Amino acid sequence: MRLEWLLNPVTFYSGASLCLLTSLALFVSVKVELARARFRATQSDTARESELVAVRGLEAEIESLRESVRHLEAVPPGRPIGAGIDLTKRAQALRMHRRGESVPSIAAALETPANEISLLLKVHSLTSQVQAKAS
Repeated sequence: MRLEWLLNPVTFYSGASLCLLTSLALFVSVKVELARARFRATQSDTARESELVAVRGLEAEIESLRESVRHLEAVPPGRPIGAGIDLTKRAQALRMHRRGESVPSIAAALETPANEISLLLKVHSLTSQVQAKAS
């Protein structure tokens, strides 16, 4: 077997250049991967910062909601909704209206909304008219 071609300088230089090119390709690929990793790291840092800002905003909003709840818990409850006007207040409102008092003054005296008093007076006048026509 003839192995003289192994001692030829062209073979030596071509092998060396092949190794050099392979090393260069590996070096470039490592640099590219490092650049991608750095880019992903900066993206994750900016994403993390924006998430932190969002979390801080949500924490502030939650704290304001807690403060609102504390404030609402401190306020004593008013008159229950839908309780309506009882018969005593109804009779007092009709008496005060017959005496000539205005709707806002009746509402203030009975601690009842003015629109409820005006509705009571309208219903009373309508039922009075129906009863007058029936008689």
